[in-house]
Amino acid sequence: MKLFLGVLALPALLLPLACFLYIIVQALPALNWELIVGSNTAGNVFADAASAGHGLWSQISGSLLMMFLACLLAAPIALSIALFHALWASPRQQRVLMILLQVLQGIPPIVYGLCGLILLVHLLHWGISLAAGGVILSVVILPLLSSNAIHALQRIPIEQTEAAKALGLSSGMIITRVWLPAAWSGMLTGLLLAMARALSETAPILFTATVFSGITWPDSIFSPVTSLQTHIFYLAQEGSNQHAVDMAWASAAVLLTLVIFFSLSARFLRRYEESV
Repeated sequence: MKLFLGVLALPALLLPLACFLYIIVQALPALNWELIVGSNTAGNVFADAASAGHGLWSQISGSLLMMFLACLLAAPIALSIALFHALWASPRQQRVLMILLQVLQGIPPIVYGLCGLILLVHLLHWGISLAAGGVILSVVILPLLSSNAIHALQRIPIEQTEAAKALGLSSGMIITRVWLPAAWSGMLTGLLLAMARALSETAPILFTATVFSGITWPDSIFSPVTSLQTHIFYLAQEGSNQHAVDMAWASAAVLLTLVIFFSLSARFLRRYEESV
């Protein structure tokens, strides 16, 4: 039975590795240090990738800015939801809350993008901006962050909470003195996974936050940005231009490396949490 299950699981292990290696091989013709640290100030995506003033740094910084803004907005709300679930919600409310989080997590990201386009870009007149993209990404990752925070609090031994209550600690002191010190690594693991999820989303920011080129650094939070996700999307449409295709593969390799970095960081942190 172990051998049978191992054979069934083998494609799930080999296919992602094969895809990763294929992307790296395709990206090698255009992938270099100048491409990563250069800025696409000229707005000409078909220029020589090694020439001055052209690269992916603007797209990398735009993706990271939206990721950090989304996590900054979603993390306090997710923590509040987890604390409400643990402290004040009745069993029925807890079940309803978990069902709601599962439903929100199952909504296609493009639906969030369309809602952001209507509400934030047009009705609130934010325009295509970093703020609109950060808010929409925060909504996308909120169910994931909330679920991880809830599970992190649930893994705290009940004896610790009961001992704190027996000592007369208030709810606020239980949260700050018992729960958060015990659950911080699990919550940080969820935050790293949410970062990886935010970096991998394209549809929500395609309508709300990003332009193709011409932006090096946003002038304000209500200015548009460029991102690796949409950069790959636009370049992939120029299938007849080999340089554009090479740039798309290189951008995909950089984006995949960032996603893997945050995912593996979450994995190592979870293993550290289990070993303590």
